[in-house]
Amino acid sequence: MRTFIFGAGASVHAGYPLAVDLRRVMERWVYATYPEDHDFRSAVNTINEKFDRSKPFELVLTDLENRIEFLREHPNAIGAREERVILNLVWETIKQMIPNYFDSVRSGPATLYRRFATEALTPGDAVITFNYDLAVDRELKRSDKWSIGDGYGFSVPPFGNSLCKLFKLHGSTNWSGELFHGARGFFQSNSPPLGYRPVIQSSEFEYLGYENGSDPECHSASVRLGTIIMPTENKKFFIESSAGRQLEEFWDSIWSRAAAALRNSSEVYLIGYSLPKYDTRARELITTSVGNGASMTVCCADGTDDVVESLKNFGKSAHASSHLTFEGWLASM
Repeated sequence: MRTFIFGAGASVHAGYPLAVDLRRVMERWVYATYPEDHDFRSAVNTINEKFDRSKPFELVLTDLENRIEFLREHPNAIGAREERVILNLVWETIKQMIPNYFDSVRSGPATLYRRFATEALTPGDAVITFNYDLAVDRELKRSDKWSIGDGYGFSVPPFGNSLCKLFKLHGSTNWSGELFHGARGFFQSNSPPLGYRPVIQSSEFEYLGYENGSDPECHSASVRLGTIIMPTENKKFFIESSAGRQLEEFWDSIWSRAAAALRNSSEVYLIGYSLPKYDTRARELITTSVGNGASMTVCCADGTDDVVESLKNFGKSAHASSHLTFEGWLASM
């Protein structure tokens, strides 16, 4: 069995930005797309006014999250209530903005993912990605090696079993939260407010290539919540609510399945993923789950040698690919 780990560098060819560029390109998209009174514009303006723009996007969002937490713990501070309301709105708006931006550029081709799906991937392999976009999902579906039925690591009946698995450990733009199964008014339910997993809207089935597909857990809710894991320094794999942490068991399950895939793999490939220091859980997953007998090949452009060195420091048998680009690596495969 083999497991392929994709980071942002693998999706660049399909028009998606590297993490270091996300804030800049997303801000440019917001200003070019939305009017001055739009929530996205307001959120960007507030971030630029209140936080240090010279910092990486992960640290800006971390500062925002920490400020909200401080205001929650000090409600009697002058202006705390008003500022917390504003910053909470900014946080939730950015959580919507990120998947909206990714969806805005998803119409282009993903030729390298198509080649990967058809030429490199074989039944029984697994893919782990930290990307939100659907470029690899769509090409895996086109290759007939992946099915939405259980391909994400959770069940979406009545679709069939998947020959390969795709674990999206930071979430996906086609996953959303639906409060109380879309019900309105008073009702009783034993299930948690956001259910046991994210839901997938019908339009997303069409994008992946399913005609008239639908998720039996997805209803006609007018309000949906984003479920992506925000790119902060201390990532939270749950959604905080008045009813407690939501979807925490779901995330633990997906990460557990990804860990099992790595343990069972004789070959692991890191492509466009640099083991960033902000991805603490991901670093732990890779360095503790990959067996000592498994070979690890790294293809991460200019960062390849640094990733190899980091993995070797954790006692892993890692080596650089003879081709440092995704395209070159595919050719070598």
